Amino acid sequence: MVAVELIGGLGNQMFQYATAKALALHRDEHLLLDSRLFDNYKLHSYCLNHFNIEATVVTNDLPLKTPGFSKRVIDKLLQKTNALILQNRIFNIYQEKDLLFDNTLFLTGKKNIYLKGYFQSEKYFAKYEDQLRTDFEIVTPLKKETTDMLKIIEAENSVSLHIRRGDYVSNPAANATHGTCDLNYYQKAVANINNDIENAIFFIFSDDINWAKENLKLKNKTYFIDFNDASTNYEDLKLMSTCKHNIIANSSFSWWGAWLNRNKNKKVIAPSKWFNTDVLNSQDIIPESWMKI
Repeated sequence: MVAVELIGGLGNQMFQYATAKALALHRDEHLLLDSRLFDNYKLHSYCLNHFNIEATVVTNDLPLKTPGFSKRVIDKLLQKTNALILQNRIFNIYQEKDLLFDNTLFLTGKKNIYLKGYFQSEKYFAKYEDQLRTDFEIVTPLKKETTDMLKIIEAENSVSLHIRRGDYVSNPAANATHGTCDLNYYQKAVANINNDIENAIFFIFSDDINWAKENLKLKNKTYFIDFNDASTNYEDLKLMSTCKHNIIANSSFSWWGAWLNRNKNKKVIAPSKWFNTDVLNSQDIIPESWMKI
């Protein structure tokens, strides 16, 4: 079995799931998602329930949530799940050392691996891209505002533009680590898009949409997506990924919006400086086909 500890926002959870799912497929083993940390994590909640994922989910309230496996398989899963909850040594913990891709993860022969980390690189799961795109299809019904906006996005030369603020601004520790992309970055990215994309229409996403409305002044036609919040952020992800091109922030959330974009001719622009500190090495985070500014 492959198990993974889930923590962080939606984008982080997707990286953790994608890597664990890729490893489970590689080893032809069952996948277990440990979501128990969210009971004491006030900043974010477990969000993968909105997707078409295939995994066993462990929570504190319910020992096991599982898809339609046979009783024999469920009994085995319960045995290993109980071992996990009781912190039994049946699991071999793999702790991510840093943010660089570690190919040895797929070479180990140890059984019952428990992953702890962020795994922010497509190198862990690019081989299973088709399966993951299926897994990350949204199964929760979308609100009318979202479905109406999807029609506009599909009809235009649409470009998503994501501005990440929130705790990157309000939390001193987060600001010191991540920082924010400044307006100069977005101006250069928009100019680059306009040089290559005729009649580009911009769709603005942000966790501080009022700041974006006040500070982001574009000559292009612009839509500010202001009808979703943290509880429906998966709908913003759907809108982002449906855009034909993407300008992302230093954010795992808009990273996934761009990665899930199925346009074979998509242009994705990402910040060259992912972190506000040189201590963290981000060289494996941005796919090679994306442009860095």
